[in-house]
Amino acid sequence: MVARAAPPPAPAPGPSGGPGRAGPGGSRRASAGAGAARGDARGRGGGRAVRAPPALGRTAPLSAAMSGPSSPPPGESPSGQPLRLDLLRCPCCRLLLWEPVTASCGHSFCKPCLGGAGPSRCPLCQERLELPGIGAARCSVVLCGILERCVPRERRLAGLAERVRQRLARGDARDALRMAQRGVELALECSSLRLCRAEALLALGQLPQALEDLDAVCRAEPGHHEAFFRKGKVLLEMGQRAEALQAWEHCLTLSPHCQLARREMEKIIMEADAPQPCTAAHLGDAHLSSAGSQVNGGSPVLPPSTQTQDQEGELAEGRGGAGCEQSQDRATLPQPEPATAAESQGQGLLDNKEETANCTQPCLGESLSISDLECSLCIRMFFEPVTTPCGHTFCKECLERCLDHRPNCPLCKQSLREYLKVGRYSPTVLLQDIMLATFPTQLAERRELHRAEMAELSNLTKNIPIFVCTMSFPGISCPLHVFEPRYRLMIRRCQESGTRRFGMCIYENGKSFADYGCMLEIRQVELLADGRSLVDTIGRQRFRVLSRGHRDGYHTADIEFLEDRKVSGEELQELQCLHESTYRLAQRFCEHGDLTSRHFLMQHGPLPEKEEDIQASADGPTWCWWLISILPLDPSYQLSLFSCTSLRARLSQLQRILTALLQQPPPRPLLPERSPRRL
Repeated sequence: MVARAAPPPAPAPGPSGGPGRAGPGGSRRASAGAGAARGDARGRGGGRAVRAPPALGRTAPLSAAMSGPSSPPPGESPSGQPLRLDLLRCPCCRLLLWEPVTASCGHSFCKPCLGGAGPSRCPLCQERLELPGIGAARCSVVLCGILERCVPRERRLAGLAERVRQRLARGDARDALRMAQRGVELALECSSLRLCRAEALLALGQLPQALEDLDAVCRAEPGHHEAFFRKGKVLLEMGQRAEALQAWEHCLTLSPHCQLARREMEKIIMEADAPQPCTAAHLGDAHLSSAGSQVNGGSPVLPPSTQTQDQEGELAEGRGGAGCEQSQDRATLPQPEPATAAESQGQGLLDNKEETANCTQPCLGESLSISDLECSLCIRMFFEPVTTPCGHTFCKECLERCLDHRPNCPLCKQSLREYLKVGRYSPTVLLQDIMLATFPTQLAERRELHRAEMAELSNLTKNIPIFVCTMSFPGISCPLHVFEPRYRLMIRRCQESGTRRFGMCIYENGKSFADYGCMLEIRQVELLADGRSLVDTIGRQRFRVLSRGHRDGYHTADIEFLEDRKVSGEELQELQCLHESTYRLAQRFCEHGDLTSRHFLMQHGPLPEKEEDIQASADGPTWCWWLISILPLDPSYQLSLFSCTSLRARLSQLQRILTALLQQPPPRPLLPERSPRRL
């Protein structure tokens, strides 16, 4: 049979804050920004690298040659100490997380790593990556806040741009374009990432797209001389020499000492059909004389510093006195410089895993506080933090209690019906690692508090949970349909504590529940899509209620277990004879009962076998309780038999009931009325 509990009064919130309660931590996390910048400091084997055209293949270190004093390298503090945030790396791309998303398995990834051509299974646990209940991945608000605390957004973007340039320097233009494209999609306002994407497009020969990016940078930052120089290079490759001259003129206006722009302009002016620039003021007398020499068939005259650069560039290329145009074009741009100390430090951030692991704890501890790792429902440090598909994070128990009442996120009210349907709440592994690395003492205290709560729930005589519903009996199954929030919480706690037991009592006026009940053991729980559950239980022991109480909306009680009085000698022989005769009556009743009785037999199964030792169990033979559960008895009379601790008295009453039922004539079946015959 399926028992349904009567509607209870509204459950009172527990000491942990109660379901649906949103504290100040929720609003604090809602304003957290995006995650860390992404890039890759390691080359990828396999496949063919696409190399840049000869005249454009040395553009990667151009910003270093044209810019002024540099800021601290990405991944380092102003004092020069590396941040070494190895915990905050994506398992897929092995870079600092960018817009972190937590999958159903509990591992966190960059948002772009889960979309498009991302992996279908988690690279760590091999579980299928799923985001149930929403159409697109949502960023984890708590992880975004942690990344904002530890690594500023500007530095993350700069780190991503630097990694794209490293790809270009190695000739891996396709991978560089993929990374730059991802960064631009996440930070449209970042000019450095647009420049990197333009470099990658240029290396792949996609000139119109590269020009579009450079135009956008020039419009957004009119004082960015590097963007105008690169725009001129793209225009020259597209055959638009006049427009290229204008772009380089603008570059010289912004940075008069840019020798690279001067060289490019000289090369165009020295050509016979070269278009003239709008003004020659930027080139000076050297430009005019060199143009006249070119027209008269002479050779161009370059400043001494430029000639020195040409010689050094040719030596670096190993092409000494080669006079081909390709060698001259390569000499127009500076050669890649050896890795600086900052770049080496940035590379070590990704390669030296052991060193980063040792330095993670103090760096995170200095940047984070306990309030950054606080549940917005219970206002305590996270315990088993679970991140919902909408991106909010709560303690596992807090979230379950909220979903007991309403299948929506407690903060944003996003529907979590599909998430609830899955019925699995995997803790966010990254948050657990961060808490262990930053606040081990506080986390240990939080775990100890949880263990104390579980120990209190494990006591089977003090404050045991009481399900007020129906009569249950020892050794007899009792299936339940659990739909009330308070009983959902109660069943869940019984499972988490390990006891898997709770008390069952019937309702009694004036007492909220009867003085006697049966301890039930959970055998199986089937969760339904909407949070309800079908619970298969079996009766274990009878008990008597000593005192009543409440806990988080459901009833509790202090109890003592009941036992039948033992007999021996002649009294035991008489009890044995009574037991045999009563069992024979029960067999007759099951064989010759009416239709209703046979229906009960089909539902509850056959009569259990009688035990050899009728006093082996503290509650007496199981077949007695099976018979009491199917007989058409009033619940109050069933309760009187249930509370009796004398097996002899219980058997005597059952004998009288069976005798009376067997003496009653069977009910006459109702025959259908016959229609009168027509003559």
